[in-house]
Amino acid sequence: MKKYTTQFEVKWSDVDPNMHMRHTVYLDYADQTRIRFFNDNGVPFNRLQQLGIGPIIFGTQSDFRREVILAEKVTFDCHLIELSPDGRKWVIKHYVYKEDGAVAAELIYRGAWLDLKARKVVAPPEEIAAVMSKMERTELKATINS
Repeated sequence: MKKYTTQFEVKWSDVDPNMHMRHTVYLDYADQTRIRFFNDNGVPFNRLQQLGIGPIIFGTQSDFRREVILAEKVTFDCHLIELSPDGRKWVIKHYVYKEDGAVAAELIYRGAWLDLKARKVVAPPEEIAAVMSKMERTELKATINS
């Protein structure tokens, strides 16, 4: 399992009046990171649509550790923390790194795969499961903001 990273540059529309990246933008970039991960591993988003399956989010946890400002480049990664035996439910953690390598935030997502026609949680097709198995694994660790 190889570490996956992708980078974003903070845009004007991404910041709040204090010139910090808005908290919802972290979530948007984390979502885009997971989409890029699948795309870069041979399953573009339109393939998910063809398969009639999509990711859904049950909940998120965000821990902000360092400020991110306008025009800064941030790097997101993704790690698989937990996967149900049939692959239908998962927990993914993203670390957000500043340009100097400091961790700016940690984001944890609890989600699953949804059958878009039946509107229920299902085990993913084999090609989705194969991509999930490529995601680097990590353990959930509590951190102390410093």
